Amino acid sequence: MEKLLAFRLDDITPGLKRDNLNRFEEVFDLYGIKPLIGIVPANEDPNLVVDDKDDSFWDEMRRLRDKGWKIALHGYRHVYYNDNSGILKANPFSEFAGLTYEEQKDMIFKGKSILEDKGLTPEFFMAPGHTFDEITLKALVANGIFKITDGYSDRPYIRDSVVFYPCRLSDPAIPKGIDTVCIHLNNWNDADFDSLIGFIKENKEICASFDDIIRIAPVAYDESIKRQEEAFRKNKARRQKVAESEKMQRYLKKSYSKNRYVKLIKRALTDNAV
Repeated sequence: MEKLLAFRLDDITPGLKRDNLNRFEEVFDLYGIKPLIGIVPANEDPNLVVDDKDDSFWDEMRRLRDKGWKIALHGYRHVYYNDNSGILKANPFSEFAGLTYEEQKDMIFKGKSILEDKGLTPEFFMAPGHTFDEITLKALVANGIFKITDGYSDRPYIRDSVVFYPCRLSDPAIPKGIDTVCIHLNNWNDADFDSLIGFIKENKEICASFDDIIRIAPVAYDESIKRQEEAFRKNKARRQKVAESEKMQRYLKKSYSKNRYVKLIKRALTDNAV
């Protein structure tokens, strides 16, 4: 199976960590990678305001769009209204899952309209917290959005007229098939960028622009995809349980390093905790 790894940058607002966005642009330009960026149209999440508001923000978004970066609608306000985990069961909170069709349709319409007023047409939907439900899919189609950056399969698939592009990784890694790294750029530090550059240098042949995975024809949402997603959810829950154990916490503390490669070496040399 073909292996490709794409990149998405979440939590893009006028108050983002501007230096980090500039650093990502430098890295991606160097290696010819064009990522997907998720813009929050009406942000009300204080956690996403880490720098002073950038008055040139929308000009910058249009400039990145013009150089080939893809635009996603990253929710509406980035505020979680309930504890509904939605289709993917990724997190116990959601901005969309659990709301009515009319509520979700209106939020998506308003968010999309804000971006369009700024000269940006979102091609993708990126749910805050990775949580959305079947009603969200209907509301997206009603608003002319037919692509989601999410899903636990190893290839794009189509469900209820919406194409899901897999997103299973939070750090760069060799993918099992087609995958996307979900990057919260406000949280990145020097060590994270060093690790990213090292990974891309070693794996240039699989590091892709989002255009590259869009060209892959989606498969049907069938039983094989459902089994993949269920297996991923179970593995994720098991890893979470292990990670939260006292023994594993001691192991992680002993083997921790800001540098990804040093961390891997230390963990290889450290007695396993489980």
